[in-house]
Amino acid sequence: MADAEIPEDITSGGPPTPETPSPPECLHFTIAIIGARGSGKTTLARSLCNHSEQFSPSFLDSYFRGDDEEHGVQRHTYPPLPNVTLLDCPGYKAGDSPSVYIDSIRPEAVHCLVVTFGETITDADLQLLGATKHLGKPVCIVQTHIDLTLHTEKRQQGKSYWRGQTLLGLRGRAQECLGGHGIQGSGIFLVSALEPQNYDFLGMVDYIEKEILQWKRPVPLTPEPHCQDLVSLFEVQCDQDGLSEFCSLLSIFLDNPPPVSAMVGVTGTDKEVTVSALCEPPLSGLVVKPLPGPGIPAMSVEQYLQNLQSEACDVYLILGSGMDNSSRATLVEALVAAGKHCMLIGGEGDRRHKHDAKGEEEGGKKWHPGTDLPGLRVALEKGAPQLVRERLLHAIPAIIVQLVRRERRRLMMGIYDICLDACAKASDGHLQDALVTLSSKLSSFRARYGLDEDSLTLISQVTGCNPEDLRAEIQCPLAQDPTTDHLLQMASQPLSLSELVWSYVPHWGGGEETPTKLSAERTYRLLVEAVWGMAEDAERVLLHGCTNQKVAKERTAFCHWPCV
Repeated sequence: MADAEIPEDITSGGPPTPETPSPPECLHFTIAIIGARGSGKTTLARSLCNHSEQFSPSFLDSYFRGDDEEHGVQRHTYPPLPNVTLLDCPGYKAGDSPSVYIDSIRPEAVHCLVVTFGETITDADLQLLGATKHLGKPVCIVQTHIDLTLHTEKRQQGKSYWRGQTLLGLRGRAQECLGGHGIQGSGIFLVSALEPQNYDFLGMVDYIEKEILQWKRPVPLTPEPHCQDLVSLFEVQCDQDGLSEFCSLLSIFLDNPPPVSAMVGVTGTDKEVTVSALCEPPLSGLVVKPLPGPGIPAMSVEQYLQNLQSEACDVYLILGSGMDNSSRATLVEALVAAGKHCMLIGGEGDRRHKHDAKGEEEGGKKWHPGTDLPGLRVALEKGAPQLVRERLLHAIPAIIVQLVRRERRRLMMGIYDICLDACAKASDGHLQDALVTLSSKLSSFRARYGLDEDSLTLISQVTGCNPEDLRAEIQCPLAQDPTTDHLLQMASQPLSLSELVWSYVPHWGGGEETPTKLSAERTYRLLVEAVWGMAEDAERVLLHGCTNQKVAKERTAFCHWPCV
């Protein structure tokens, strides 16, 4: 952000007297959500503002039809950043002039554009995106209704539907379409405004906030939603006492795996009987997820492996039929090398007994000949705690990223008010009080992130890491307890030309020293640098601290199941 200086007329009779400033316009940012009618702009705006939709029959009917009633520009305050305004703009219709539509939203007053489109990118969407290129504004491209799109794909693909690969394919097609029309360098996200915890919603939010705040360094990719149940185990304690509690909680959960479910993926052909036997009654501590088989004709082992890994299961049960011995061996070796568990069920025996299509019945349930499904249930339930522990170990980096992101966004909600308070104190002549306020807030940030001395000592005691090694991970200058003089240098407003002149004119100006002011822009930028920079440090410190815990537990945490 450039400093905003208002030059004073040198003939005005002297420097202006300090006044309590009104909230500066330079700290107000605007995000415009634009797109075709029915593309989900209003639902997206409401979701960004944390409004939960009431699923009334009329709303659902409108949502599934893609209706978007005509409305004027609707303004919303963005809760995570109170100085940011969301504009829910009217939708354009096919045949509207893109340039006229863009001009109607007053793009010169907009800092970031969010362009929505529905299940497909139309020519009208491409024309609108093309019209935004000359504006020089960050553009976030959002494909909405991804939940409906996946539902359609699942219906069309039937038993060959792979959710992970379908998502990758949809994203790839969108990027290819946009790139083919010269629209590159923008963020492309697949979201459902009704499911803000899923798909690319969190990544979209991070992209928008990063662009608004002009944060140039890369932001870690937001983890997939499948680890959210693990993240939630830490949220309450870390929200209450700060991120320094993470390592202590992790140690407890590694010794006593928490009550979350591991995911069991069942793949192959003729798997319905196995899935039914594992689901009725439900397995304790496990969720069974039916997955497609290799298909007919069978896909390559490489593609099959890629499809399996995209489903993020903890253990894979592979029905033997449908693949030759060599392909099965290659698949199992690749999954094990990728850190996954797999169990082969059946195999040549299934094909030898294929003539018995009805299978054998025991207790009213059908079993495949030669398959010990009751024994498989016992093995899976016995190994469930180990699977959860192992899943937790693998997810440590993703959990840390999510918890640090949560803390960063919580702190960002307050920095606008902190900035205004400090600048108001300085403007009223209480500069030292303003600097003390900033110093105190930075100290509280360090404590919340687990970067103060007490927190580093606690992390060192729990993990066995050298405190000096943890301190070496801290790189943000504002996490190093800067002096008030340093803060003043970073946040003070440069003197205008007239103030410099009057300070050197002894007769007319009295040679009086011009009171030092805090620049609202510089103060806000200082706080942004502190919150985001310390977030990066917190990730490094926690990852370093967890290394010893991870290595120690990995020696004993892994299940070693033979193929069945």
